Amino acid sequence: MNTFLYNLLNSEAFWVIVAIWIFVCVVWIERWRTLLERIGKLVMKPIIFKTDSNPDNVPFYPRTLFEDVSNGLRDKLRQPFTDIIRVVREFVIKMKSMIFSEKHPFRTLGFFLLLALFIFFVLADAIAVANTLFVLGLWQGEMPELLTRFDIAVFGGSLAALIIGLAIVLEIRSEISEFTLWSERSERVRSLVMGASLLVTVLSFTTLIAWALFRMIELHIISSTPILNGILNWILFGLVPINSAIAAAIVFLDALRGVVVVGVLVGWITIGILYLLDYAATIFGSVGPFLFDIAYRIIYLIIDIFQWLFTTPIHAIVLPFKLIAGIFTGPQSSGSPKSK
Repeated sequence: MNTFLYNLLNSEAFWVIVAIWIFVCVVWIERWRTLLERIGKLVMKPIIFKTDSNPDNVPFYPRTLFEDVSNGLRDKLRQPFTDIIRVVREFVIKMKSMIFSEKHPFRTLGFFLLLALFIFFVLADAIAVANTLFVLGLWQGEMPELLTRFDIAVFGGSLAALIIGLAIVLEIRSEISEFTLWSERSERVRSLVMGASLLVTVLSFTTLIAWALFRMIELHIISSTPILNGILNWILFGLVPINSAIAAAIVFLDALRGVVVVGVLVGWITIGILYLLDYAATIFGSVGPFLFDIAYRIIYLIIDIFQWLFTTPIHAIVLPFKLIAGIFTGPQSSGSPKSK
């Protein structure tokens, strides 16, 4: 095969035929004029998403089909995201009405902070209980590293509980609470939570004093006694989890609203992601058919040019025989003769 190609390319007859071939293609004006007209019509057609006023003027180019498929594909790709965005937005708006008020804009922040504090108090309580079980010998096996952080339990059952107890007392006693809903709750519930808040405030303050005495004993500032050690151990290992549990209880109602705040944040983030996916679907639904149409036109032009290049000399060879056949057969009648 290689030898044949080498001999063909080095043959003078081959290049003479090629020259004649090109000459015929160039000289036959009617042939390449028709080719240029087709190319012009195809190139000047509008983009695929616009309606073509004359879609059938280029053979083998199904313009109407391409338009229908392109517009349908873009709409179908966007439709699922549009529906999901609508549903999620309606759900987020309903939840937003539960945790946001223009008159009290800081309540949303308060709900979120109280949710974080509720989780912290539950963790502190779990750490205190786990350490108590470990000291009593009721915990078998290795304790997880997080549960060994007794300092977190002490902080939650002392200073943090003291602060949140005082804050809830102030919120309940205020005529219009800014960070919680206590000013809008019933008097009975407010009185109950007021008592619990005062209790946890006193107990937390007692825990802080006990923790200070414990540190003074470690620093040898004061001497320890069995009675003092027993009291301090009872306070640190007994009141710390109690304070964390009471603090978690008094913030529980507003912490539930904090869950709604997190849900709203997740909803808005979800909507943002869905919008990005919607834009991506729109871009893909627009760019994909557009690129396909451009590729189809380029391939069409290449095939059309090559068919013109190879068939023009063949038409030139067949043309004399057509003329001779026309002489003998005569002109063809375009219709039946009229009766007189």
